[in-house]
Amino acid sequence: MMNAEIIVRRTISEQHLIASGDHIVLGLSGGPDSLCLLHVLTELRKELGFSLSCLHLNHLMRGEQARKDVQWLTAHCKSLDVSLTVDVCDVEARARLEKRTVEEAGRQARQEALFAQARSQEAHCRGSVRVALAHNRDDQAETVLLRILRGTGVHGLSAMEYCRTDGLIRPLLDTSRKEVEAYCDEKGLTPRWDSTNASTAFTRNRLRLELIPLLEAQFNPNIREGLVRLSDNAREDDRCLSQLAMQQAASARAPGEDSRAGADLAFPLAALATMDPAVGKRVVRLLFARIGLEEDIASVHLTALWKALEKGGTGTVIEFPGGYRAEISYGELLFRHVDSDVAVDADPAWDFVQLRLSAAEAPDPRALPPHQALLDADKVEGLGAPLSVRTRRPGDRIRPLGGPGTKKLQDHFVDAKVPKDLRDRIPLICCDSEILWICGGTVSDKVKVTPLTQRVILLEINERIC
Repeated sequence: MMNAEIIVRRTISEQHLIASGDHIVLGLSGGPDSLCLLHVLTELRKELGFSLSCLHLNHLMRGEQARKDVQWLTAHCKSLDVSLTVDVCDVEARARLEKRTVEEAGRQARQEALFAQARSQEAHCRGSVRVALAHNRDDQAETVLLRILRGTGVHGLSAMEYCRTDGLIRPLLDTSRKEVEAYCDEKGLTPRWDSTNASTAFTRNRLRLELIPLLEAQFNPNIREGLVRLSDNAREDDRCLSQLAMQQAASARAPGEDSRAGADLAFPLAALATMDPAVGKRVVRLLFARIGLEEDIASVHLTALWKALEKGGTGTVIEFPGGYRAEISYGELLFRHVDSDVAVDADPAWDFVQLRLSAAEAPDPRALPPHQALLDADKVEGLGAPLSVRTRRPGDRIRPLGGPGTKKLQDHFVDAKVPKDLRDRIPLICCDSEILWICGGTVSDKVKVTPLTQRVILLEINERIC
């Protein structure tokens, strides 16, 4: 087993993580990983010529234990002559407000606090300011496995990077958890114990405490090494595909005067048609990123776009998250941001796609799977508000397809024999307070497709696996 300091020193050198004159802001929880990295960086700071400070975020989830952690970390950093900033965030309240998991809310809160601290150091640093996180090699393996379970692609398999473009670095990423623990024992360090790490209420904890030990015992005792190797191989492939996509994306341009108003970028359909989807979908992501959509594009959105591209009908619109859309228009794919069409109430538990088609291009509504539906586009647009997705609320009513009038949603669920434990989890497509479609069930009679329909909206909802 190698010494953690030797491994970190090699990682910093090979991955070019730290240069002389840099300042490093370390996220310090007090656990074995961040404590190990704190001591290694403290040992290396004079040799490599960088300065070091730490930030600790109190999540307000562990009461007195968290208060004692702050006291201990403050004293420990002082003994190492390292400044420590302590921030506070009610992570559980933030998770409820933003409709995220506690894990996601905590990760976002930590990064925001760390980068705010980094920005405050920029005026005092002659080099770059970097944010360091103490993810280790085992964390990388867990991330890869978690993404496999979610159905990721090559980019997701490449998992955590040594160095991100925003200045975040992971010097401990080649160091195993056993090597971290051995370093702490050798140095006589006593890491703080976070009781939430033992809670199987959190997805990553269940994976670390239950799934990986099962895979090691019954399938592959070296599963962690195999997952990291998979990540390394995927990263090489991802870099190659990304470079090809960047070369192709360079041909995008501002749309001409003859293009439909409001588009931000235009890309030739002929060029997109010649690309392998592995490159073409990256081009689409890059072009959306240029106009502001950098996250939340799921495979369901790209799949809907590629199906539309196969038909190539001018005027076809594919909705993306946050009010962004792609539109096929006279040999070009237009990328635009249209605030008025954003599904503002969209719940992060679902990926929600809208595809606008002519009636002639529309599939048979009777042949659609339960997670798809057709609405009359002109009738929907006549309601004057964007579509949104949510779960049921008190007082909800719907006008069932073919029904004589409106009906309480609760009564509809009872008549349809929907189990009670599912009723609060079924996504509803709404316009303001009016329900237009119950996913897996009826469409509102108010927006149904008829022989007189000229344009349709093909809706698709897919639940995100988390």
